[in-house]
Amino acid sequence: MQRVKIDAANLIAGMFVAQLDRPWLETPFLFQGFEIRDDSEIDLLRHYCRHVYIDVTRGSIPVDDIEKLLNRAGSKVVLKVGQAKPKVAPKPSLKHRILHVLSNIDPTGRITHRLDGSKTYRIKASLKREMPQAAEAYEVAMMTMNNVLEHVREGRAVDVAKVQEAVGPIISSVLRNPSAMGWFVLLKKRDEYAYSHSIAASVWAVVLGRHLGFDRAALEMLALGGMLLDIGKAQIPEGLLKKKDELTNVENDLLARHVEYGLELVNDYPGIGREVLDMIASHHERLDGSGYPKGLQGADIPIYGRIASLVDCYDAMTSDRPYANAMSSYDAVCELNALSDVHFQKELVEQFVQALGMFPTGSIVELNSGEVGIVVEQNHIRRLRPKIMVLLGVDKQPLKKNQTVDLRKVSGDERKQNAKWILRGYEPGAFGIDPGNYFVA
Repeated sequence: MQRVKIDAANLIAGMFVAQLDRPWLETPFLFQGFEIRDDSEIDLLRHYCRHVYIDVTRGSIPVDDIEKLLNRAGSKVVLKVGQAKPKVAPKPSLKHRILHVLSNIDPTGRITHRLDGSKTYRIKASLKREMPQAAEAYEVAMMTMNNVLEHVREGRAVDVAKVQEAVGPIISSVLRNPSAMGWFVLLKKRDEYAYSHSIAASVWAVVLGRHLGFDRAALEMLALGGMLLDIGKAQIPEGLLKKKDELTNVENDLLARHVEYGLELVNDYPGIGREVLDMIASHHERLDGSGYPKGLQGADIPIYGRIASLVDCYDAMTSDRPYANAMSSYDAVCELNALSDVHFQKELVEQFVQALGMFPTGSIVELNSGEVGIVVEQNHIRRLRPKIMVLLGVDKQPLKKNQTVDLRKVSGDERKQNAKWILRGYEPGAFGIDPGNYFVA
């Protein structure tokens, strides 16, 4: 493969775009690498990028024609594809090889940052230390959304500025330690607050954005958009929102209008970001066009909308709803994997699972031994081998003294006598376990 830098102004249909001047996830393009088909894609590339890198060995334009085009644009290049022997990449230095090995076992991300220069966030506080800050941030957000929703039901405007203030501490907490705020969201799953879903969607969006390396300004858009995803439901009759029976077609149409209502409520707020509007407008759109309100498909769904739809669906799956019981986090992740490349972008699902872990901190799990406990610390390399606080014995009765098992240090080989692994995950509150009683461990 031979990549050549080219000004976006000089792009033509038939070129194969292999790399952008920004992360792919910051653009509407669904696939990382594609052949330009028409002028609409050229316009999008020019809107988002100053330059791109094209692969001259792919695409439908002959290499000679690309060379002539580049020379006319002032780039004196000679493309001799296929004529010279490929160069053997130099062997990485000993230092680079050592850093590469260490980066695989470094949970802070600092080594990875030194290795490739990518933007990463490191854990700055332990779970025990961060939980009080996460709790305070959640409570502030809860009170804020309660007031905001009451005002909307009374016919008053959305106080977006207040919501912006409330998401600040959430972002700060997630940046210090995403597991703490994630755990607190799980703790509140059984509360019957209409606004708990909004806060959870905001948290999951920021957790994903952090993992993707979004800067603070982008994280603020994700947090605010997540908090306002369902603001339009404040104008839907409460009886409809709580109805347990199957909805009629008329009721479904009315419920779907919460997207329209939400946009109307925030659209005129001065300085509201396009990204926030995209999240509200697109959080029920699906990759295959089966969503609503516009039935958008693929790259037509903006990236912030794709993130919103993913986190909104995950939180709905793991929450008790009038028509369905909550799934365990593990079952929800499995469901998202099954829906990748159908309802949700595959790459985003993969990154979301990496950000949360297969069994998020605070999840209730059962080991192959029959013991039951909660996940208290992630293993960022081997995501099925977290640290677990065992609370119930094989007979499902409480232990006299809780035990902590680090699955990283225990064999997972089922052929060995004392091997342990996670057998299954459970929904919040299973076995009468309240994770909130154990977060300080």
